[in-house]
Amino acid sequence: MSFAQDTGYLPNTISALMALVREGVNTQFGTTYDEDTFLGTNFYKYFYALIQRLQENEVKTSEIFLRMQQYFDVTNDKITRPNTTHPGLVDYLDEAGYQASTKKPIDADAGKLYVCVNVDGSDPDYAATKLAINTLIKDCAVAGVITQGTEVSTITLPNSQSFDFKYNLPALTPIDLRLTITLSSNNQFTVLSDVEVAQILFDNINARYTLGLDFEPQRYFSILDAPWASDVLLEYDDGGGFVSTVFAADYDDLLTFAIGDITVVNV
Repeated sequence: MSFAQDTGYLPNTISALMALVREGVNTQFGTTYDEDTFLGTNFYKYFYALIQRLQENEVKTSEIFLRMQQYFDVTNDKITRPNTTHPGLVDYLDEAGYQASTKKPIDADAGKLYVCVNVDGSDPDYAATKLAINTLIKDCAVAGVITQGTEVSTITLPNSQSFDFKYNLPALTPIDLRLTITLSSNNQFTVLSDVEVAQILFDNINARYTLGLDFEPQRYFSILDAPWASDVLLEYDDGGGFVSTVFAADYDDLLTFAIGDITVVNV
């Protein structure tokens, strides 16, 4: 098998392995078989089944290497993003089913940890949810760091000491969306209905936007989503009028909307 740093071990083909057998037979017995004349010989018939099994083993070996490489990649990612780091904490909460964000550390916040978790504080089971979240935060917070927020749980550590662990709920801002699509004079594509366009936009935002991210309208819809258009413009209104500028978010900001809040304008 050959080996390359980027692709790993590459199994030989059956024809390549049979070529090695043919060369060995010619060397051992003084024959001059080429690829065509070797094909019908007893040597070919005898070795073909063996070569099939050998090639299968090479394929399995290459697959094992790829699986090991994937394992090392995942392990290295975990090492470089431990739970005690901000990205590691967000990943840890995400694995438990909670969408979260953290405030970027600055000198003025030394020793403090600000976490926001997107859960419904009015849920009847919220008390249990709050304790579960703060327990996860407790598992990630290093000694000496004080968590900040309004959602507090007092948790007893194995050394019998009790500490308050906290996080914040999102600052929710409902918005309306307006998508203006300019039809291309060169269009040869089927124009989708307003309902279909609204669904594409809705899905795009849900896939790309989350708690604590800046809301960047140009990221959520383009002429690639509407190939019949020459131009698209996405705007949002949080109560002050429609704008297309970037919404600069704090770590606990979350813009919210339903598909019924989307208006599609065709020009």
